[in-house]
Amino acid sequence: MLVFGFGINTDVDRLPFATLDRDNTPESRAYLEELRGSTYFSEQAPGTGYADLDRRLAGGELKVVLEIPPGFGRDLRRGRPVEVGAWIDGAMPFRAETTRGYLQSVHQHFLADLALAGGAAAAAAPAAIETRFRYNQDFKSVNAMVPSTMAMLLVLIPAILMAVAVVREKELGSITNLYVTPVTRLEFILGKQLPYIGLALVNFVCLVLMAILIFGVPLKGSFLALAAGTLLYVTATTGYGLLISAFASTQIAALFGTAILTILPATQFSGMLAPVSSLSGLPAVMARVFPMTYFLPISVGTFTKSLGFAALAGEMATLALFVPCLTLISLLLLRQQGR
Repeated sequence: MLVFGFGINTDVDRLPFATLDRDNTPESRAYLEELRGSTYFSEQAPGTGYADLDRRLAGGELKVVLEIPPGFGRDLRRGRPVEVGAWIDGAMPFRAETTRGYLQSVHQHFLADLALAGGAAAAAAPAAIETRFRYNQDFKSVNAMVPSTMAMLLVLIPAILMAVAVVREKELGSITNLYVTPVTRLEFILGKQLPYIGLALVNFVCLVLMAILIFGVPLKGSFLALAAGTLLYVTATTGYGLLISAFASTQIAALFGTAILTILPATQFSGMLAPVSSLSGLPAVMARVFPMTYFLPISVGTFTKSLGFAALAGEMATLALFVPCLTLISLLLLRQQGR
């Protein structure tokens, strides 16, 4: 109830945006104030050029980029045609369409305020906002949902298999045989975890082939970057299953508990349905401590944005931190339980 209540949210707000103001006049600053005063957008550092903004848009730091052309204020005052450029991250089509609606609403609000301030002449100013979608320009939802589903499956299946494997030993009592052996807790964890990491990587290859050959989703980015990110991810997700197994005493409990604690955060808090930037409070905390939040930009980014190692270094570094943290917590729990 808590997860659904906090997590089911179709609002798209606090979208990070940056601007390239080439006019820097009272009119251009007033235009930007409309966005700053909106709850739908969250301003980031202004861009230094096209290359800087393109890099930040590709990396997921920005969702919207606005360019105000030179002479924007002068043309508005003289009633000449003027256009504001807007680039929207189209990797997730539903969010991109919603974002375009927000931008058009803010633009119309600016024109209405301009008309109130300047009368009929200002109201007749032919100002327009021209939106362009970066990435997934065909607006095919399959290009976003297939990589997202891949990320969800690679947290669900490895975590369940890992949790059930450990709990089965506890339920049958065979885990007691390990107590009289020289096997350390770390060796026990690695011995249980490594086979499922290998199995998850086989599943990963099958999912990639299905995405390309069956669904027709092209892999535009680096396969090596995707594979490296997946290795870190499935290591973290099997560790997540190991952590859950410490609290379950039967295989049924492990199965249901792991399913609930993976599917719900995966769909509600990882950015699959609603952007993480829209979350606040407890849901935002849950999103930050769930591995899929950091793998989803890798999966979607390599398929739709042509991303490689350089653009995904931050997400990979964060996933790498999950591995020792989950292992350490599992070791402490095993020690506390006397195993």
